[in-house]
Amino acid sequence: MTAFLLDYLPTLTAISPIAATGIAGLLAGTLSTLLGDRRAILLAQAMASTLFLLHFLLLGAWTGMLMCALGLVQMAVRCRLQPGRVLGLLYALTVPAALAVAALTWQGPMSALSATGFLLATLGRWQGAVGRMRLFFVGATLVGSGHNLLAGSVFGLVSDAMALTGHGLALWRAGTFRGLFGRRSAVPAVSGAAA
Repeated sequence: MTAFLLDYLPTLTAISPIAATGIAGLLAGTLSTLLGDRRAILLAQAMASTLFLLHFLLLGAWTGMLMCALGLVQMAVRCRLQPGRVLGLLYALTVPAALAVAALTWQGPMSALSATGFLLATLGRWQGAVGRMRLFFVGATLVGSGHNLLAGSVFGLVSDAMALTGHGLALWRAGTFRGLFGRRSAVPAVSGAAA
C-alpha cells in the first residue's frame, strides 16, 4: 500500500482560525523581510499586522491585538516618505495611545513587552533608510518575541525567528556589519605594527 504525504496533511476545514491567521501572518511577515523597497516592506508588514491582529484577538491577547491596530495606523502614514504635519501628528499620537493601551489592557510582562516592541517598531517605521529601519525592527522583534512567548503564540514566535533571520541576512548583504568586523581586525594589525 502506497502512502502519500498529502494523506497526512490536515484538510483546510480542520485548520483552526487561530492557526490560519497565524500561518498567514507568518508568511506575510516573512515576505516583508525579503523585500528591499521601504514602501513594499511596510505594505507587507501591514498585511502581517492585520492577520496577527486577528490571531491575537482569537488568543485573547488584547494588548498585542491593539498594538497591531496602532501599527496599522503607523504603516498607513509611513507609506508616504514625507507624510506632512497632520499625518505626522497622527503618527506621533500612536505612541501615547500605545502606552494607554498597555496600561488599560495590562497583562503584566506581556503588556510591557508588547508596548516596548511597539515603541521600537515606531522608531523603525519613521526611518527613511531601509537599513536603519531594519535595525530597529530587529530590536522590536527581539522584545516582541517575549510577548509572543507569554501569549502562547507559536506562530508569532516562528514569525519572530523568520523576521530575525530575514532582517539579519538583509543587513549582512547590505554590509551593515562589515564595519564592525573590519575595525576589530584592524586594531590588532595596527598594534602589532607599532610594536
